Amino acid sequence: MSKVQKSIEVDVPISTAYNQWTQFEEFPQFMSGVEQVEQLDERTLRWVAQIAGVRRQWNATVLEQVPDQKVAWAATEGATNAGAVYFEPVGSGRTRVTLYLDYEPEGLVEKVGDAVNVVERQATGDLERFKTFIEERGTETGEWRGEVADEPQVGTPDVEDAAASRGSSGRAGISGTAVAAGAVAAAAGAAGVAAATKSSSPETPAAGTEDVVDVLTTDHREVTALLRQIRSTSDSASRRDLADVMISELVRHAVAEEMYVYPAMRRYLPDGDAAVEHDTAEHKELERTMKELEAVDASDLRFDALLSELETILADHVSDEESEQFPRLRSAISRDELVQLAGKVQAAKKLAPTRPHPGAPNAQLFHKVVGPGVGLVDRLRDRLSGRTTG
Repeated sequence: MSKVQKSIEVDVPISTAYNQWTQFEEFPQFMSGVEQVEQLDERTLRWVAQIAGVRRQWNATVLEQVPDQKVAWAATEGATNAGAVYFEPVGSGRTRVTLYLDYEPEGLVEKVGDAVNVVERQATGDLERFKTFIEERGTETGEWRGEVADEPQVGTPDVEDAAASRGSSGRAGISGTAVAAGAVAAAAGAAGVAAATKSSSPETPAAGTEDVVDVLTTDHREVTALLRQIRSTSDSASRRDLADVMISELVRHAVAEEMYVYPAMRRYLPDGDAAVEHDTAEHKELERTMKELEAVDASDLRFDALLSELETILADHVSDEESEQFPRLRSAISRDELVQLAGKVQAAKKLAPTRPHPGAPNAQLFHKVVGPGVGLVDRLRDRLSGRTTG
């Protein structure tokens, strides 16, 4: 579980601040990522937002609404979250607005967002944009002074109040939850939620039954989503943190492939040697680019250029593996062995280095003998420097 508490003071009377907050359909004017909010009735809202580059829709329910005091909500579907916004007078014509948010991140992208405080930063940004919006107007765009109440009073809801919306956790791929700016905006928006509906399909394997292709394909989706999130984030500190997580995930993925997947490709695919040499060369290019990206400030123009270079190399690498090599590997290897390979890959990723080492050999033996030591040193450096690695 993760919690956010943020306050801001706005230079308008409490009734003006509260009245504006009841105009949920106006939220897109000051909440980034939110495309549309439709109020279906006094308690139910439908949201449309861009979440990690994907358009999402979801509903949320108001649990309690008291004029000039509070609005509390809980998710009714999708990811698990709940919270409240409180209004308090702090002097003549001035109001403190306080957001409490409790949410449960799922999957790598959401947990990365939680780790690097993207949700908290975006909540701060949305509250600041609300302040600018209402202070520049000086008056609300509308009002609703009715009350919504349940028995007993809900207080400040937490994720237990949103238990019915609990999503399927685990490695079901990328869900559009809390890391995205639009989702955070929704959370800050009283009856919104901090996440969109978790996207999974009937074909998604249960945790523990994935084969190695499932694991590697999910890695591809997660890194691609992180790249999109870096692109859509304007804050330099957040971009740097997200880039560090992306680099560490990509390094671990590449090392695990070289330890266990590439030897299987050499053994089972007719052109396995050529395929592995090609893929290893792409890994080298990725390592070189990531090493440069590590050393560049996120506000530098070179940062985006290197990001584009990395995207191009990665897209070609993913296309080769997913369209040709992975299907052939599944055809050539038994299901049991593919599942065993998945376990080995997951274990290898836990011990693998977290930083690119382009000068090191991309060889199975080197990774097994030297890799764990390098990984230990990398994780120590990460801890000492405060570098975020997911």
